[in-house]
Amino acid sequence: MVWDDDAHITEAQLRSLAGLGRIWWDLGATQQYYPVLHSAFWIEHRLWGDAMVGYHLTNVFLHGLAAGLVVVVMRRLVLPGAWLGGFLFALHPVAVESVAWISEQKNTLSAVFYLCAGLAYLRFDRTRRPAPYWFALACYGLALLTKTVTATLPAALLVILWWQRGRLSWRRDVCPLLPWLALAVTAGAFTAWVEWTFIGAHGAAFTLSLGQRILIAGRAFWFYLGKLLWPANLSFIYPAGTLIRRSLGSGCTLWEHWPWLVC
Repeated sequence: MVWDDDAHITEAQLRSLAGLGRIWWDLGATQQYYPVLHSAFWIEHRLWGDAMVGYHLTNVFLHGLAAGLVVVVMRRLVLPGAWLGGFLFALHPVAVESVAWISEQKNTLSAVFYLCAGLAYLRFDRTRRPAPYWFALACYGLALLTKTVTATLPAALLVILWWQRGRLSWRRDVCPLLPWLALAVTAGAFTAWVEWTFIGAHGAAFTLSLGQRILIAGRAFWFYLGKLLWPANLSFIYPAGTLIRRSLGSGCTLWEHWPWLVC
């Protein structure tokens, strides 16, 4: 087990059918409000209890499935080297944390839903039939309820459509994704509120100006891109302190409150 794995594996008071209901309807019952993830943990605990090997094998399976979906998506987009892309996705060192850390099943599970949603939407874009659209939207909803960072999918789809056609049509490309964008904004705002209210993500350690947030976001893009291209000195978490120290200097608020957060 690593760090907060014990907080994600279903706690004793949530292991009943009533506990499964609390996972969905009782905010604060789980460490984060990701009900699909914690429902998966609930099922897994029913299958193998506290045996760690079951959780690890599930993560390996989900990651392998996601790698296979990467191949299918690349082939659907007629990109060269689809199998190489899937191979790199499966074995890239930055994926080790998501697969080895039980808590990060939210990454491996949400990746499967994310890629299924994207693949189904690409099918809808080609056929304009409703069934792939609603299947894609359902997968997208499951992805959001597994990890909110999957809210990026509609933006990613718009970039793909623009890349394929050289332009975006409001009626054909943007309008079908408006409900997705609304879900993305709602999910992001709701998660921020839950983190603030129930997780304690507020106070001096989280006080940053708009300018500081923009600088950190710009630094983060290049920081993580660098880790993809040159995966050295990897860590299972890269906290804000590291990015702030490099972007704004060591005297910033977060660095003072979290001096232990280093690469």
